[in-house]
Amino acid sequence: MKKVFSIAFVTILLGMAFSGCLGNGLFSNDENTITITSPTWTKGDFWEYSIKASGLEISTTMVVSIDDDDTDYYIGTGSLEDAKRHAVLNHNPAIGRVQMSDFAIYEKNIPQTLLDFPLEKDKGWSFGLYDKEQFNAIVKDIDENIAHIVATSSDGARLDYTFDSEARWLSNFTFIDSNGETVLAMKLANYGKGFTGNSYFCRGGDLYDEEFTGPDVSVYDTIFINEGHERYGDWDYIIYFLDADIGSSGSGELVLKDHLETDILVETLSPGTTMSEMGTVGGSSGNWTFEISLSGDADVRMRIAGAIQYTYAV
Repeated sequence: MKKVFSIAFVTILLGMAFSGCLGNGLFSNDENTITITSPTWTKGDFWEYSIKASGLEISTTMVVSIDDDDTDYYIGTGSLEDAKRHAVLNHNPAIGRVQMSDFAIYEKNIPQTLLDFPLEKDKGWSFGLYDKEQFNAIVKDIDENIAHIVATSSDGARLDYTFDSEARWLSNFTFIDSNGETVLAMKLANYGKGFTGNSYFCRGGDLYDEEFTGPDVSVYDTIFINEGHERYGDWDYIIYFLDADIGSSGSGELVLKDHLETDILVETLSPGTTMSEMGTVGGSSGNWTFEISLSGDADVRMRIAGAIQYTYAV
């Protein structure tokens, strides 16, 4: 009788042990699937990123500037210069507005689901960004605090980004185009609460973006800066961003004129010049002209946009 009791007792213990392995050890059940839910933001929350984009290495701070709107968080930058730069470079896709309900970011005034909460491993969804109609996203890896997401488009472009639940936003974000070149790389450097002071947003539009390469180039181009933003009215000013790489045998000149044919910007490019320059020029809407002539070893990229400035007291 004692032997029978001992065998039965051992059988029960073994059953409990295997039950534990099946439930919480090697073979986790659905109840133990790791999920990350959406964060909560309040006015004054901020994230500082180191950014590599368009040959630049810069720092940018995004700030929750308005949190009592009916539908969106309004996201500004920590400096006006940074807001102007974003209008022509779009170096942080979250600047502007983020939808409260699902933390979608806006692309051409359409919310795009960068993060489909709750996040869990192998979950997939799609969205559009950077003039790509569809990126197919999937959560590749996840733990209690971090979710790593990869999104690809049909032409081979790729986004790699990580949501950090402690930071309550992205800890990194990389955009690689269809040629395999890294267009944008963001890395979180600092984050916190309680930002005070002014934050800024420049709503850009009518972007002109062209690249010119020597040895012999002469271009007279019309830039259509129309009657302002279709929803928000007249531009406050025009922002330009000039990249130039002039070799020892190269030279060039460029002129930007407003619709009254007034020279607004004149730049002479001498041999050996390397520059990345942003500037703001006054002027009303209309058809502007851009003239450029290059000789020898010379490469120039010019970006021009109209902008409406917003200033938020945080």
